[in-house]
Amino acid sequence: MVIVFIGPPGCGKGTQANILKDTILPDLNILTVSSLLKEKSQDQSVLGKEIKNKMDNGDLIEDTVVISVLKEKVNTLTNEQILIDGFPRSSIQADSLVEIFVNEVLSIINFEVDDDQLLQRIKKRSLEESRADDSFFEKRLQIYKKSHQEILNSLKKNYLVTDIQANDEISTVTAKIVDKLGFN
Repeated sequence: MVIVFIGPPGCGKGTQANILKDTILPDLNILTVSSLLKEKSQDQSVLGKEIKNKMDNGDLIEDTVVISVLKEKVNTLTNEQILIDGFPRSSIQADSLVEIFVNEVLSIINFEVDDDQLLQRIKKRSLEESRADDSFFEKRLQIYKKSHQEILNSLKKNYLVTDIQANDEISTVTAKIVDKLGFN
């Protein structure tokens, strides 16, 4: 089983991924691209140092690098439950899912949240978690908005994409996801 959560920064993808793991799918491997990139950025390789520099400046990492890092991790998880959070972030990344997950059915959930709600969530998260990338929220949101429709179009060529209105309370959003994934 492969689940893909897409949506803007602060929409609740990580929260919902953890709820699924804690309540329904205890063996779920949650792969966040930011964690995979952060892990790579600490290995002191030339690529790792380049990734770290870009992350520290709030810049996006090149598609080829992100795809490579994700594919490498996925190849270590054969026949396991996977949830991907934070990928794809471009149409090139979206198209790469077909080669990363050959002969796999993907359940893709698109989180939709109003900008005002996102800003409130990011402000709250930055106070609670002190995440470095939250200081670049507006920049990240603008980048996301530019490419999101293109990403959806790429995904819809090969997969069914389910939209979830994620402005609601956490438990309501969870119920919608559980229903869409057929776990109820």
